[in-house]
Amino acid sequence: MPECPHCKQVIEGKDLQDQLSFKRYRTCPSCSLPFKVDVSTKYRQVIGILIALISLALTLGLYYRGTDWLIPAIISYIFLGLLIYWGNKRVVFVPYKKVRNASKGT
Repeated sequence: MPECPHCKQVIEGKDLQDQLSFKRYRTCPSCSLPFKVDVSTKYRQVIGILIALISLALTLGLYYRGTDWLIPAIISYIFLGLLIYWGNKRVVFVPYKKVRNASKGT
């Protein structure tokens, strides 16, 4: 399980506040300090989205073109599930440092 980079408390997804927020960071439920995921986790998320789009296209091909697309669709969903499982095991949280906006005058 991933842990807070500040207090080392194990954080489960259900414990995070405002999960559907568009903020670049999340706050630890224990110490209330901000953190984000590491860069490699973001790359795995992008790969997962691409595989999900391919799976969707194969599923639509199955619907419109017939059962010729069944085996590739099943394989793509199995691969997507394994990627999600493997990716969730490798999530690493890093501290979030807020960057001051230089254009706001000093």
